[in-house]
Amino acid sequence: MSKAKKGAGRPSAEEAESKRRNLLEAALNEFAEVGFHRASARDIAHRAGVSTRTLYNHYADKSALFEACLDMNSQMMMPSTEWEEGDLATRLFHYTVALHKQHWTDRARKIGRLIYREASVFDDVREITRQQFERFQVGPVVTILRQAGFHEEDCPRLATYFVVMALGEWQRSILFDAPPLAPEEFESQARDVVRVFLLGALAQARALSI
Repeated sequence: MSKAKKGAGRPSAEEAESKRRNLLEAALNEFAEVGFHRASARDIAHRAGVSTRTLYNHYADKSALFEACLDMNSQMMMPSTEWEEGDLATRLFHYTVALHKQHWTDRARKIGRLIYREASVFDDVREITRQQFERFQVGPVVTILRQAGFHEEDCPRLATYFVVMALGEWQRSILFDAPPLAPEEFESQARDVVRVFLLGALAQARALSI
Protein backbone atom coordinates (compact mmCIF):
# COMPACT_ATOMS: atom_id res chain seq x y z
CA MET A 1 0.00 0.00 0.00
CA SER A 2 1.26 3.48 -0.82
CA LYS A 3 1.86 5.88 2.02
CA ALA A 4 -0.72 8.58 2.57
CA LYS A 5 0.31 12.00 1.39
CA LYS A 6 1.92 14.12 4.05
CA GLY A 7 -0.62 16.50 5.54
CA ALA A 8 -3.64 14.62 4.19
CA GLY A 9 -6.65 13.97 6.40
CA ARG A 10 -8.37 16.13 8.95
CA PRO A 11 -6.86 19.60 9.45
CA SER A 12 -5.08 20.30 12.69
CA ALA A 13 -6.75 22.40 15.38
CA GLU A 14 -4.51 25.31 14.43
CA GLU A 15 -5.43 25.02 10.75
CA ALA A 16 -9.14 24.78 11.54
CA GLU A 17 -8.93 27.86 13.78
CA SER A 18 -7.01 29.77 11.11
CA LYS A 19 -9.68 28.96 8.53
CA ARG A 20 -12.45 29.99 10.92
CA ARG A 21 -10.80 33.31 11.66
CA ASN A 22 -10.20 33.91 7.96
CA LEU A 23 -13.88 33.28 7.29
CA LEU A 24 -14.94 35.67 10.06
CA GLU A 25 -12.51 38.34 8.88
CA ALA A 26 -13.95 38.07 5.36
CA ALA A 27 -17.50 38.27 6.71
CA LEU A 28 -16.70 41.20 8.98
CA ASN A 29 -15.20 43.17 6.10
CA GLU A 30 -18.20 42.35 3.92
CA PHE A 31 -20.65 43.47 6.61
CA ALA A 32 -18.66 46.66 7.22
CA GLU A 33 -18.56 47.54 3.53
CA VAL A 34 -22.05 46.70 2.29
CA GLY A 35 -24.16 46.34 5.44
CA PHE A 36 -26.04 43.46 7.04
CA HIS A 37 -28.92 43.40 4.55
CA ARG A 38 -26.81 43.49 1.37
CA ALA A 39 -24.14 41.07 2.55
CA SER A 40 -24.54 37.66 0.91
CA ALA A 41 -23.24 34.25 1.91
CA ARG A 42 -21.91 33.72 -1.61
CA ASP A 43 -19.83 36.92 -1.57
CA ILE A 44 -18.54 36.23 1.94
CA ALA A 45 -17.56 32.68 0.98
CA HIS A 46 -15.81 34.01 -2.13
CA ARG A 47 -13.83 36.51 -0.04
CA ALA A 48 -12.78 33.74 2.33
CA GLY A 49 -11.91 31.29 -0.44
CA VAL A 50 -14.38 28.66 0.74
CA SER A 51 -17.62 27.23 -0.58
CA THR A 52 -21.02 28.48 0.52
CA ARG A 53 -21.66 24.99 1.86
CA THR A 54 -18.60 25.28 4.09
CA LEU A 55 -19.85 28.60 5.41
CA TYR A 56 -23.23 27.12 6.32
CA ASN A 57 -21.54 24.12 7.94
CA HIS A 58 -20.11 26.57 10.45
CA TYR A 59 -22.94 29.09 10.78
CA ALA A 60 -26.63 28.35 10.38
CA ASP A 61 -27.59 31.73 8.96
CA LYS A 62 -26.43 35.31 8.44
CA SER A 63 -27.41 36.36 11.95
CA ALA A 64 -25.27 33.62 13.50
CA LEU A 65 -22.37 34.66 11.29
CA PHE A 66 -22.81 38.33 12.19
CA GLU A 67 -22.84 37.47 15.90
CA ALA A 68 -19.65 35.44 15.54
CA CYS A 69 -18.02 38.33 13.68
CA LEU A 70 -18.84 40.84 16.39
CA ASP A 71 -17.75 38.40 19.07
CA MET A 72 -14.36 37.97 17.40
CA ASN A 73 -13.99 41.68 16.78
CA SER A 74 -14.93 42.55 20.36
CA GLN A 75 -12.43 40.08 21.76
CA MET A 76 -9.72 41.57 19.55
CA MET A 77 -10.71 45.04 20.79
CA MET A 78 -10.69 44.17 24.49
CA PRO A 79 -8.67 46.84 26.28
CA SER A 80 -5.16 46.04 27.45
CA THR A 81 -4.56 44.99 31.05
CA GLU A 82 -3.32 48.44 32.13
CA TRP A 83 -6.75 49.21 33.54
CA GLU A 84 -6.52 46.29 35.98
CA GLU A 85 -4.21 48.14 38.38
CA GLY A 86 -4.35 51.41 40.30
CA ASP A 87 -7.04 53.40 42.06
CA LEU A 88 -10.53 53.90 40.64
CA ALA A 89 -9.73 57.04 38.64
CA THR A 90 -6.55 55.54 37.19
CA ARG A 91 -8.27 52.34 36.12
CA LEU A 92 -11.15 54.19 34.47
CA PHE A 93 -8.70 56.50 32.73
CA HIS A 94 -6.66 53.67 31.22
CA TYR A 95 -9.81 51.84 30.23
CA THR A 96 -11.16 54.91 28.41
CA VAL A 97 -7.90 55.51 26.56
CA ALA A 98 -7.93 51.86 25.45
CA LEU A 99 -11.53 52.21 24.21
CA HIS A 100 -10.54 55.24 22.15
CA LYS A 101 -7.56 53.48 20.58
CA GLN A 102 -9.70 50.55 19.52
CA HIS A 103 -12.85 52.36 18.39
CA TRP A 104 -11.27 55.04 16.22
CA THR A 105 -9.86 52.60 13.65
CA ASP A 106 -11.35 52.76 10.15
CA ARG A 107 -12.98 49.35 10.44
CA ALA A 108 -14.44 50.05 13.88
CA ARG A 109 -16.03 53.23 12.52
CA LYS A 110 -17.44 51.34 9.52
CA ILE A 111 -18.96 48.74 11.82
CA GLY A 112 -20.34 51.52 14.01
CA ARG A 113 -22.05 53.12 11.01
CA LEU A 114 -23.46 49.72 10.02
CA ILE A 115 -24.91 49.19 13.50
CA TYR A 116 -26.44 52.66 13.76
CA ARG A 117 -27.88 52.36 10.26
CA GLU A 118 -29.37 48.89 10.51
CA ALA A 119 -30.03 48.14 14.18
CA SER A 120 -33.30 50.05 13.97
CA VAL A 121 -34.39 47.89 11.04
CA PHE A 122 -33.14 44.41 11.92
CA ASP A 123 -34.02 43.01 15.33
CA ASP A 124 -31.16 40.50 15.13
CA VAL A 125 -28.59 43.24 14.61
CA ARG A 126 -29.97 45.26 17.51
CA GLU A 127 -30.05 42.35 19.96
CA ILE A 128 -26.63 40.99 19.00
CA THR A 129 -25.11 44.45 19.32
CA ARG A 130 -26.72 45.01 22.73
CA GLN A 131 -25.32 41.76 24.06
CA GLN A 132 -21.86 42.57 22.73
CA PHE A 133 -21.96 46.05 24.24
CA GLU A 134 -22.93 44.75 27.68
CA ARG A 135 -20.39 41.95 27.63
CA PHE A 136 -17.30 43.60 26.16
CA GLN A 137 -17.62 47.33 26.82
CA VAL A 138 -19.74 47.54 29.97
CA GLY A 139 -18.58 44.31 31.63
CA PRO A 140 -15.03 45.44 32.47
CA VAL A 141 -16.32 48.69 33.99
CA VAL A 142 -18.75 46.69 36.14
CA THR A 143 -15.71 44.81 37.45
CA ILE A 144 -13.82 48.04 38.15
CA LEU A 145 -16.73 49.58 40.06
CA ARG A 146 -17.47 46.39 41.98
CA GLN A 147 -13.87 46.10 43.10
CA ALA A 148 -13.91 49.78 44.10
CA GLY A 149 -16.72 49.04 46.55
CA PHE A 150 -19.83 50.25 44.71
CA HIS A 151 -23.08 48.46 45.51
CA GLU A 152 -23.56 45.42 43.31
CA GLU A 153 -27.00 46.51 42.11
CA ASP A 154 -25.66 49.91 41.01
CA CYS A 155 -22.66 48.67 39.02
CA PRO A 156 -24.32 47.68 35.69
CA ARG A 157 -26.27 50.93 35.44
CA LEU A 158 -23.33 53.16 36.39
CA ALA A 159 -20.99 51.22 34.11
CA THR A 160 -23.37 51.74 31.20
CA TYR A 161 -23.47 55.48 31.88
CA PHE A 162 -19.69 55.57 31.94
CA VAL A 163 -19.19 53.72 28.65
CA VAL A 164 -21.79 55.90 26.91
CA MET A 165 -19.88 58.96 28.11
CA ALA A 166 -16.53 57.46 27.14
CA LEU A 167 -17.72 56.74 23.60
CA GLY A 168 -19.67 59.97 23.21
CA GLU A 169 -17.24 61.61 20.79
CA TRP A 170 -16.99 58.41 18.78
CA GLN A 171 -20.78 58.19 18.53
CA ARG A 172 -20.96 61.84 17.48
CA SER A 173 -18.41 61.16 14.77
CA ILE A 174 -20.42 58.19 13.50
CA LEU A 175 -23.81 59.92 13.56
CA PHE A 176 -22.78 63.33 12.23
CA ASP A 177 -19.67 62.46 10.24
CA ALA A 178 -17.60 64.63 12.58
CA PRO A 179 -13.79 64.50 12.34
CA PRO A 180 -12.24 61.68 14.38
CA LEU A 181 -10.28 62.35 17.52
CA ALA A 182 -6.54 62.49 16.97
CA PRO A 183 -4.48 60.03 19.04
CA GLU A 184 -3.02 62.91 21.04
CA GLU A 185 -6.56 63.82 22.14
CA PHE A 186 -7.35 60.41 23.65
CA GLU A 187 -5.89 61.12 27.08
CA SER A 188 -7.42 64.58 27.40
CA GLN A 189 -10.84 63.21 26.49
CA ALA A 190 -10.41 60.31 28.91
CA ARG A 191 -9.53 62.63 31.81
CA ASP A 192 -12.64 64.75 31.17
CA VAL A 193 -14.90 61.70 31.08
CA VAL A 194 -13.48 60.24 34.28
CA ARG A 195 -13.74 63.54 36.16
CA VAL A 196 -17.35 64.15 35.17
CA PHE A 197 -18.38 60.56 35.85
CA LEU A 198 -16.76 60.36 39.26
CA LEU A 199 -18.31 63.63 40.38
CA GLY A 200 -21.76 62.14 39.81
CA ALA A 201 -21.06 58.51 40.68
CA LEU A 202 -19.34 59.22 43.96
CA ALA A 203 -22.01 61.72 44.91
CA GLN A 204 -24.67 59.07 44.33
CA ALA A 205 -22.69 56.49 46.26
CA ARG A 206 -22.57 58.87 49.21
CA ALA A 207 -26.25 59.78 48.84
CA LEU A 208 -25.45 63.42 48.06
CA SER A 209 -27.56 65.66 45.85
CA ILE A 210 -25.88 67.32 42.88
